[in-house]
Amino acid sequence: MDEIHTPGMTGGNEHSMGPRFRSSLGDMRFMGWIGMIYGILTCMTLVGIPLGIPLIIAAHRFIEGVNRFDVFRTEANGAELREGFNHLGSSFRILKILTIIYLVLTIGYLFFLFFLGGIGLLSGLADT
Repeated sequence: MDEIHTPGMTGGNEHSMGPRFRSSLGDMRFMGWIGMIYGILTCMTLVGIPLGIPLIIAAHRFIEGVNRFDVFRTEANGAELREGFNHLGSSFRILKILTIIYLVLTIGYLFFLFFLGGIGLLSGLADT
């Protein structure tokens, strides 16, 4: 009942997801580990800890999703495919929130710099 079959394909599930499925899983796993390493490096500062910990969690869920896809590739178990997408969806939700936070902080930082530059310009004009 949980097996996934593609019409016209015979044999195991290895080929039902396409010829590049295995290499795509390797690329996905690599990107998950890069996210994990980046999150750990971000946690090395006190300011980076609130952003680094959710990044580590998102990368871990991403890797778990890839592992579920790998099990699906060999066993054709639909439950593994569903769980893989659940893990990836959870990972992307966390990454979406982090991206919004990064953008807000970056825009706030730029406004702060322009504000300081404007104050410096005004103080220079006041001295003349």
